Amino acid sequence: MIQSPDSEFENENDSQEEVIEVQGNIIEALPEDKSLVVSEDVFPDSLLIVPLYDRPLFPKMMLPVIISEEKLEKVLLKELKGPLRYVGLVYSYEPDDDSHTNEPGITEKLSKVGAVGKIVQASKHGNDPMHIIVQVMDRFEIIDIASEDPIIRAKVEYIPETGEEKSEDELKAFSVSIINLIKELVQLNPLFKEELGLLMGRINLKDPATLADFAASMTTASGKQLQEILETKNIKIRIEKALYLLRHELEVAKLQVKISQRVE
Repeated sequence: MIQSPDSEFENENDSQEEVIEVQGNIIEALPEDKSLVVSEDVFPDSLLIVPLYDRPLFPKMMLPVIISEEKLEKVLLKELKGPLRYVGLVYSYEPDDDSHTNEPGITEKLSKVGAVGKIVQASKHGNDPMHIIVQVMDRFEIIDIASEDPIIRAKVEYIPETGEEKSEDELKAFSVSIINLIKELVQLNPLFKEELGLLMGRINLKDPATLADFAASMTTASGKQLQEILETKNIKIRIEKALYLLRHELEVAKLQVKISQRVE
């Protein structure tokens, strides 16, 4: 059970929820539709790292994250009272995953590539884990670990998209293939339709790079497979990998339908 944070942040009543709205010059809520207006961001070159144990998160999406580590929760609650707005979201490999080789200077189990997230809201309810809502922005690479105790802070470099040498028509063709596969999946599995509805209004489907990330995030692929896509800088190669995952997902969905029909 996660303990309550320092007394400065303890609730007077366990049923009371502390909600920290992250406002300021960069994000402001619009009363009429509650959407977010985001100006051009300048990301810090040092980030507090939030490990992700299930799967990595991709840029251009807004998602909730549960903070399960007590030390990290305490630091976040404290620093969100000040200027903290960005965190590094990094997938953490299982300790027995021999396929991942840690680079020198990178904390054990931590992937070298992650995504910077802007904290929009944080909430803490009694002894329950802290929840944050993050707007995932750009990819970054960990260059050095600045500190590891009590939490991880890392120096990072942001990763530009590459693949401009490929023609616009070629990228468009790949994008159409992804969209067609997504349509097939939605017809076979209602769960995909629900997820698609949640994400459609938050991404630009005309951007091939974003579309590849979105397509990968829709699948039930392993964290390791998704991390491989997150680490792929070249847009064309990233789309090809996303297409592979989507095709596999479609085959599984078709097989599930056949099995269900036989049982009925």
